[in-house]
Amino acid sequence: MHNVLLTGGCGFIGKYTALELIKNNFNVIIADRKITSQIPSVLYYNIDVATSELADVFENNKIDYVIHLAALPSVSAAIENPLQDCHDNYQATVNVCYLAKKYNVKKIVFSSTAAVYANPKYLPVDENHPVSFLSPYAITKNASENFIKYCGINYIIFRYANVYGSGQDAFGEAGVVAKFFELMSHNKQVKIHGNGEQYRDFISVSDIAKVNVLALTKDINNQIINVSTNKKTSINELFDVLKCELNYKLAPLYVDARPGDIEKSILDNKKLISLFGYTPQTDVKNGIKEMAIKKEAF
Repeated sequence: MHNVLLTGGCGFIGKYTALELIKNNFNVIIADRKITSQIPSVLYYNIDVATSELADVFENNKIDYVIHLAALPSVSAAIENPLQDCHDNYQATVNVCYLAKKYNVKKIVFSSTAAVYANPKYLPVDENHPVSFLSPYAITKNASENFIKYCGINYIIFRYANVYGSGQDAFGEAGVVAKFFELMSHNKQVKIHGNGEQYRDFISVSDIAKVNVLALTKDINNQIINVSTNKKTSINELFDVLKCELNYKLAPLYVDARPGDIEKSILDNKKLISLFGYTPQTDVKNGIKEMAIKKEAF
């Protein structure tokens, strides 16, 4: 059994990825600054992966692979505190890569973002689209990508579309689906920034977890790959799907658009399908229905 270091493994995507790794017979070691509930058979380190504390994890465990999810996951939080964003995103990545190379890790899988495409020049956006930035979050994610490519380790860089699913923190983590779901479940008014016609490519966290694990089992290296559905859903359409599923009666309140928000985003997923033989399984309607049934995943 191979040992996988999962940084940020107690976060939203991390929990799903940990369970998927266990299902596929990997030993899981989690390093995270905030440890809440724990999964049996997983080894936990309560540390900041951007610091020297991480060296002990590599020293005391034979790490075969790293899935690096630890990050400041919010665009708005990055705008408010760019120094923290730099620490949590870029500095953490440099530290993880340095130690991964020192201890001969086979591959690093990195969670990047559609935010590096900013307002795209064409849609759907493929991996050859030039990068540009509307936030510090996108800048540090792109800088992390570049450092990973520079440092000489086998890598897969995944650029995630907008991730959603049961158990996502509506307030601590990015995600319009989670925020709307929380407010509408408690019959509170929803604010829509802008006119609501801006659209996104929403990808289920279950699909993200499966793809993260596939990156370890496939003999594919040194690629940047979009993880997406290649389908657009406007914020107004998302509101309507949730309204129907949750039997919500209130009208949304339209407010000013936020700085750093991307207007239109759809990611081309042909490369994912071609290289990994995997097509995302969950559309938005079924994903929302699943959230309404589960309520909480963990």
